[in-house]
Amino acid sequence: MTVPRRIRRKTFLLGAAGLGASLAWFGPSPFRGASLAGSERLASLLQHVDGALGVGREYLQQVPAEASPEVLTARVAERLPGGLGTIDTASNGRLRELLLSAVEEDFRDLRTMELHGWVLARTEARLCALAALGAT
Repeated sequence: MTVPRRIRRKTFLLGAAGLGASLAWFGPSPFRGASLAGSERLASLLQHVDGALGVGREYLQQVPAEASPEVLTARVAERLPGGLGTIDTASNGRLRELLLSAVEEDFRDLRTMELHGWVLARTEARLCALAALGAT
């Protein structure tokens, strides 16, 4: 895979303006604290949701243990400084920056997987999976 393709994919998945959603976080457990509103907010940061749906569905088939919004949101939050609280408190712009940083770190540390012919960072694959869960 060449670097320019990765850059286009990052732009495709994380580069555009997202829609905000109201968040409510409950419970001390990372999975119980990952609310449906948090998963919707993360998925809303994807500009091209239609393209993400197929990738997300394939991720869910390959990693069925993560096939719930709470688990996926908690896994994405693990990659962010401040965890679940960051999803609750960060502005959309700041959250996009933190997600992009997590994606870049995933590539640097080879936390990647191939889905639909694309090599994706785990973080972006999980964002696509959140979008796929929201569409079902």
